[in-house]
Amino acid sequence: MLPSQFRKLTASGVSLGIGLAALSLSATAQAAWHGTASHAQVLQKATLLGALPDTAPMHITVSLALQNKASLDRLVQSTHTLLSPDYGTTLSPAEFTAAYGPSSSQVQLVTDYLSRAGFSNIVVSANSLLVTAEGKRSLVESAFNTKIMQYSYNNRVVYANTQDAQVPDELDGIVLAVTGLQNANIAHPLIVHAGARSAALPLAAAATGHVPVQFPAIYDVGSTVTGSATDIGIISDGTLTQVVTDLRTYESQNGLAQVSLQFVPSETNGTDTSGLDEWDLDSQTSTSMAGGVNTLYFYNAASLDDADLEVAYNNAVMGNVVKAVNVSLGECESSEESSGAIAATDQIFEEAVMQGQTFFVSSGDGGAYIGCDGQEGIGTKVSYPASSPYVVAVGGTTLDTNGATSYASEVTWIGGGGGVSTEETAPSWQQSVTKNTARIVPDVAMDADPNSGAEIIVSGASEQVGGTSLAAPLSTGLWARAESAHANKLTFAAPLIYSAAATAGSFHDITSGCNSGMTTGENGLFTLLNKLLSEKDYCAAVGFDDATGWGSFDISKIVPAL
Repeated sequence: MLPSQFRKLTASGVSLGIGLAALSLSATAQAAWHGTASHAQVLQKATLLGALPDTAPMHITVSLALQNKASLDRLVQSTHTLLSPDYGTTLSPAEFTAAYGPSSSQVQLVTDYLSRAGFSNIVVSANSLLVTAEGKRSLVESAFNTKIMQYSYNNRVVYANTQDAQVPDELDGIVLAVTGLQNANIAHPLIVHAGARSAALPLAAAATGHVPVQFPAIYDVGSTVTGSATDIGIISDGTLTQVVTDLRTYESQNGLAQVSLQFVPSETNGTDTSGLDEWDLDSQTSTSMAGGVNTLYFYNAASLDDADLEVAYNNAVMGNVVKAVNVSLGECESSEESSGAIAATDQIFEEAVMQGQTFFVSSGDGGAYIGCDGQEGIGTKVSYPASSPYVVAVGGTTLDTNGATSYASEVTWIGGGGGVSTEETAPSWQQSVTKNTARIVPDVAMDADPNSGAEIIVSGASEQVGGTSLAAPLSTGLWARAESAHANKLTFAAPLIYSAAATAGSFHDITSGCNSGMTTGENGLFTLLNKLLSEKDYCAAVGFDDATGWGSFDISKIVPAL
């Protein structure tokens, strides 16, 4: 059975008869074609293998444009502006959809078009932002006036559209983007294992790994309440059976109560187990930092492709039960812009903002040189979705402690993603600080160096890991405490965090270290060369900076300051 947030279109539910399925959808049959946000993909260092075989169906996600977008943008700003009559206002999913969602007639036009084109399994999300469907390559090409080719790329066989995705007259201004047209550039878990870090930045003698239950004390939890009254979520993919087993083992070993779990849509979504260590890190660390949560939700994507991740993000937003969502994933923002994923996903995140939900997103593990898959080191880039103005981007530090649970100091982690976006505009609360219209990443930072990182359970055994995949769930767990302390009535976290920075002691201000990037591994030489040729890495400074944002949270100070 489909989740309640979706409705599936069957033959009886489509307004046009089956005879129309034979209508030609070729370019010659259309009066005109109109562009979308999904552009042709340019893959450097790829070998063309020919057209994608017209066999297995492709899974696409059609993103419909919000209505009254300018009005919505103004409301987002005014609801987070002190003294505004809208300050603190939130909307329910139904209110948001009624005011800003695509109309039922627009949805009908899209589903009718897909049905005529021959697509199957057409499903509309409850907020009408996404329509998913399946069809063979030839159907996709015909319906969106594009071409999809197969390549050998980064030791994988992939496909990508070589022409912009377009729509006919009837869908112009309705369809924002079409994702699922490529699987060459996809999101990556941002976990780093101990020992994988460059020796370019020697560790301080006091740096050591920590069991996640030790992080609350390190970051000054004091008498702050636990997150036991708050629901949080994790974006994941694949089969999670071992993740649950590892979480229960971790809880047992550390004398913790078993956290209640929910899976949307199910505990097993495909057979992929490659992200096992990532989901272990996210679940064990977020719940430990929270000191317990009401329920932990896994929003389990069918894959880490754009089309499937958008559905997972949207599930978290449509459900509107979690106050904080952990996203330990990222991809170069320029490839996400060209695929249309930024346009599609930012709409989902903006709805979350208006509902008072916060996505905490890892900023990346390549320092200032996030790169795009096979192009790491070729210029400074920031990672998406961290660069979205509708999330909290979490960068990385190297944490030193006195003993196991006493904070000593932090410096910028060499791999912590940070810098200036070339695609996204900064929200008003950030512009007021930076005086820069470009979005700057990160907003905050937490421990990410794997050598001062988390000792978690992976496949039944202890393993020490880090990356900004550690920093994000630490922040997610902290926000559960903040929400529980404020009766789950806090609004979107980012502007509250920027306001709380005025309260002395709310953050550990990171003032030293630069995110010059990893200088070992496959792409290390490119990163090092770029650094030597153009000093474009970002360094910590007093106050807000491009390497660590405001710095790391001091729990007992930040929670009341909110």
